[in-house]
Amino acid sequence: MAEALPNKKKKILTADEYTKICSFINNYHGLAIDCEMEMKYRQFLDIEPLALTCIAQMEHFNRAKRQHWKHEQRSRKLLKTFEELCEYGNKDNILIIRMAFAENMNPIALCRILLQEKYDIKQKQQISRYLKFPHLIDDPRLAANVQQCVYSDNQDGPLTDLRRRIIGEEYEQKLKSLANQSGIHFYDEQDLRRMGFDKTPDIKIILPFLYKNAVVNWIESKANFGDPKTHKWNIQQQLQSYCNRFGPGIVIYWFGYHVETPNLPDNDIGITVLADFPDNEDLVFMKLITATDVTETKANSGAETKM
Repeated sequence: MAEALPNKKKKILTADEYTKICSFINNYHGLAIDCEMEMKYRQFLDIEPLALTCIAQMEHFNRAKRQHWKHEQRSRKLLKTFEELCEYGNKDNILIIRMAFAENMNPIALCRILLQEKYDIKQKQQISRYLKFPHLIDDPRLAANVQQCVYSDNQDGPLTDLRRRIIGEEYEQKLKSLANQSGIHFYDEQDLRRMGFDKTPDIKIILPFLYKNAVVNWIESKANFGDPKTHKWNIQQQLQSYCNRFGPGIVIYWFGYHVETPNLPDNDIGITVLADFPDNEDLVFMKLITATDVTETKANSGAETKM
């Protein structure tokens, strides 16, 4: 008896599903990592987990952006609170995490505010350096807390940035592998840069093909969720220039997209939105005429003439 296939998680979300997920994230009081675990394992069991991760990332980013100025205005008070907790004999390394929980902030965001206030830092690069190398911080308690936040924050910080970069590269390789398996010949980003192009898609098709009667000249890989706002930003920053230079193409949001995203008027410049690599049965390739084909055609034509 064949084993039952596991239920496939949803990647293409309706407006109602997307709204419910965003509402849950914005109404959740606590750390982002706990919010994400709650969504994946208790609240939205039928939704692709990586889609939930991406939506949470965007919602937390937008919230942090909206609230940043408020927290910056309280930076002196926040630093004083941390220093008082240290003076009262709190020796654990999760003081900043506890403060972040109470303030409904990401731990790394709070670290940035504390570092900026304590050392009167004007340049973001210096704060990033402290986050990447906490041992450079001359306050041992603060250094230990910052290091713990780097390990514990799943939305921000050097480890999170590294993880996202690795995932992005993994799916770019997946795109190239599937393209090769489908018999598609292409240039990758390195090839195109050597040819003098600056803004380049992940793969530029050498010989365009048809996908459901639409011409495809390039494919862009996005290890992300394609909500309408993110997709419009991607069009402005990247995809529009690809269409202008190379013609129509495909963007793949590997972790899914909002159901309205493929139907946005912004796509009319020649953008097709997918959640996976196109099926081979939907692809139509040009047949190149070789010297052998020409010889056979002439031979057949001569044979018909004699008859």
